[in-house]
Amino acid sequence: MPAHSLPRHRAATVITTATTALTLALTGALLTAPLAQAAPAPAASLVHEKGELWFKAAPGQANRLTVSARIVERTEWEADYVLTFNDRYAITLSAKECAYPKSTDRTVAECAVPIPLGSDDSDIYDVSLGDNNDTVTIAAANSAYAAIHGGTGNDILLGNKSVVLYGENGNDRIDGGGGVWGLGSFGGRGNDTMTGCSYACHGGADQDTLSGGANSDGLYGDSGDDTLYGRAGNDGLYGGKGNDRLYGEDGNDQLYGNSGNDTLYGGKGKDTLSGGPGRNKLRQD
Repeated sequence: MPAHSLPRHRAATVITTATTALTLALTGALLTAPLAQAAPAPAASLVHEKGELWFKAAPGQANRLTVSARIVERTEWEADYVLTFNDRYAITLSAKECAYPKSTDRTVAECAVPIPLGSDDSDIYDVSLGDNNDTVTIAAANSAYAAIHGGTGNDILLGNKSVVLYGENGNDRIDGGGGVWGLGSFGGRGNDTMTGCSYACHGGADQDTLSGGANSDGLYGDSGDDTLYGRAGNDGLYGGKGNDRLYGEDGNDQLYGNSGNDTLYGGKGKDTLSGGPGRNKLRQD
């Protein structure tokens, strides 16, 4: 046996002891290592920008926002809109007139905004939904003027006569729209479906479907192969560039195909049909 060799039983003991120490060290490391924390979900925000209150979605959010309002009188001549923003994500507050109704729920915020006096017809608030596929619902009783921007993504914008709706990029579904000056709604780029156009609807680029409401509507297909339905009322239907299909339906309507190979159906009432340049088909009931 070499001079520096250990006896077999001592060598086995040393190896066993070293293995046990290593195991304990690793076990201790596992027990004491901190658990990885999930990154907090991004929050939407309520901020002041250009003198108006803005709801701004964070990047990557698929928002499900509802905005309602009630009127609270402060004095005989002064009153506020108390706006309630309810989303699926937490909302951070940078606007001093906003607060959380419940301190434990950051997905609901209320903001008190003075109602303009006299002829001040500015918007009370604005909404920017940013990217992703979002849904916003403006409560029917919410009479505060606003502008709603869908941003990129296939959005659903459900408005009323007090708001202007901007679908922007994506295949959007838009219902309603009006605003301070009765501008209505704007589809933007993408194949949009627009309904309840009680004021005006502008399809924008690509292939859109527009349907009027009970009032006298202005439907503008703009560029692309569009389909327009006047519904009730004395409507104005303007196909724009492209091969469009226009249906006046009830009322005394005016149908203008503009350029392209268009098909125009007047429907009931005393209608005016003009195909414009192209090979057009015109029919009056």
